[in-house]
Amino acid sequence: MIRRRKPRPGLTLAIGFMIIIATGTMLLMLPVSHKDGVDVSLIDALFISTSAVCVTGLTPLDISKTLSTFGSTVLMLLIQAGGLGYAVLAVFFIWIANGRIDFYSGNLLRDSFGADHRINTGKLLRTALLVTIVSELAGALLLFTSFSRHFELPRAVYLSVFHSVSAFNNAGFDLFSTSLVSWNDDPVVLITIALLIITGGIGFLLIGNLVGRVRNRNAISLHTKIVVVSTLFLLAAGTLLFRFTVDGIDWKNAFFQSATVRTAGFFSFDQASMSHAAVLVSILLMFIGASPGGTGGGIKTTSAFAAILASFSLLLGRKPKAFGREIEGDSIMKAFFVITIAITVLALALLLLTVFQPEADLETLLFEAVSAFATVGLTLGITPDLTLISKIVIIALMYLGRVGVMTIIASFSRRMEPSVRLIEEKILIG
Repeated sequence: MIRRRKPRPGLTLAIGFMIIIATGTMLLMLPVSHKDGVDVSLIDALFISTSAVCVTGLTPLDISKTLSTFGSTVLMLLIQAGGLGYAVLAVFFIWIANGRIDFYSGNLLRDSFGADHRINTGKLLRTALLVTIVSELAGALLLFTSFSRHFELPRAVYLSVFHSVSAFNNAGFDLFSTSLVSWNDDPVVLITIALLIITGGIGFLLIGNLVGRVRNRNAISLHTKIVVVSTLFLLAAGTLLFRFTVDGIDWKNAFFQSATVRTAGFFSFDQASMSHAAVLVSILLMFIGASPGGTGGGIKTTSAFAAILASFSLLLGRKPKAFGREIEGDSIMKAFFVITIAITVLALALLLLTVFQPEADLETLLFEAVSAFATVGLTLGITPDLTLISKIVIIALMYLGRVGVMTIIASFSRRMEPSVRLIEEKILIG
């Protein structure tokens, strides 16, 4: 009997996301998903479905004026599926059916979070599900305290749940047409959404490590320390920079912008009104993004930290160290690889966008491309005006950003076989 080899976990993840996107596209094409008299084209349905599953938030249409309650519920479920990830859902149902997580399913789950073999997959799955449920429920209750003052009970409940799910999964979809501009003076809404974004963005691995520290006094991992320090630094730096580069913005909206621009697509003021300096800050923060194992995108905080640390260490002639630990060379190489591939993909996408959107300025197109690849969802207003080819480019960027370029490359690359060690020779650099 010939045993059929199972596909690599990375390939399974990539295909799984495609299946969810295709299913969402078909559901969003149904007349029941639209409001009366509204039609949605195939490319727009695919764009919205990809944006939801890839938890981005970019959309060529006004969701609040296009989708019915059924359609927005489909959108919310796609966001939830995309935020948790195909692997979590697949492994959860396997666990329910079999009562255990087999070897292949465990590898699938680890690959989806970028975790190593030492991670207990059962604990990781339970942590992901529990954190998601508790965070979204708490967020919905807090949002309800504000929404209930402006909407009738059923609508207030629905809006609270939808925006809590969208925020925790770093999707940025809203049902208000102008995102949170109408709520920019409401600290409860802004802080709740910001905290949900941060919680979803820091990653389930970090939360699991902190819980283990409290319960069993486990050591705090180097990964957790790097993510916490990087996240706090980026939040503080972003808040200060936006406070002084955006005219008329107060501290709470500057903080909100700092939180949302790295991982989600909510906004509390018109993004097109930002100065060139604020746009540049936004692009840099979007490019870095969230942290591994979370619901956000970007090159991730750990990649940026490792690359910057390695660069300074090379300059000072010493090995990269942080918090009393030496970072392994493989992690450094992966960080530079991720950054290099991200820049390459964005450069190619930007080239295509400049060809098919000749009327748009380079700054606007770069902002759109980085927002899509980092699964952020903010825009300077060009999304509704994208041509067919430009929409396809943005769809590809969102998919690559969510699934991960390394995951896709690993799915098709062959394992390195041991070979004869060759003589090393230096080349001139710089």
